Amino acid sequence: MSPEEKIRKTIETGNISHAYIFEGSRISGKEAAAVSFLMAINGGKNLEADPDHYEVRAEVGQGRTVKSVKDADLEKLQADLKMKPQGERNTALIYDADTMTPRAQNRFLKTLEEPTPGTVIVLLSENTENLLETIRSRCIIYRFNSEGESQAEIDEDTKELISSMLSGKSFHEVKGRMSKVVKTREDAYLLLDLLESRLRDIMTGKDSLRTSMGKDEAIRNIEITEDIRRALNGNAVVGYAMRRLVLEIQENQ
Repeated sequence: MSPEEKIRKTIETGNISHAYIFEGSRISGKEAAAVSFLMAINGGKNLEADPDHYEVRAEVGQGRTVKSVKDADLEKLQADLKMKPQGERNTALIYDADTMTPRAQNRFLKTLEEPTPGTVIVLLSENTENLLETIRSRCIIYRFNSEGESQAEIDEDTKELISSMLSGKSFHEVKGRMSKVVKTREDAYLLLDLLESRLRDIMTGKDSLRTSMGKDEAIRNIEITEDIRRALNGNAVVGYAMRRLVLEIQENQ
């Protein structure tokens, strides 16, 4: 049963837990599913206009500093969730939950151990392994998988861009393809997700397309991709970050 089907069944039966983790990449649809779920259990109210809904987002530091959810953010959320809701329940959505600092995670654990009656919290995560086992064990985890998308569903320009990056095409050729594909920050994140998925297939021998790239080179390129993701998280200029991506992958070939 897919996570969407499980969520639908949860809504239909009314058997709602106090805490969930929606895990998946940025293109997995987990965020949209979380918003729809929270709206559904609160009578279809728009979350932005719902006085009983609260959100926590990771802070972004200067330059390439990795973003994280701070202890102070969780402290405020805890205070908010103790307030009596105007409607049936309070809800909360924590973005990038796997970036919570250790102190923030330990603080949040107290909320999971002693939940306010009726409260429902959803954590969005790309990698639950970064969360404490004690947090994971107190949440229902739904894993959203974007790897099932077929190559045909990926834009042709994007497929050609990724292939040209991994096959050693010239910087100017790759740059030209990049300008067609990446126009916004979200485009950049999508490209990184697809590129990393392709690299992991190469690393594990699952890639169906011919490539001369070895396992060690694929691992290094994954590291480069993650480094560029951190730069974007730190508000790096998209064009600059993408040029760095191309140049560093070429240097690794």
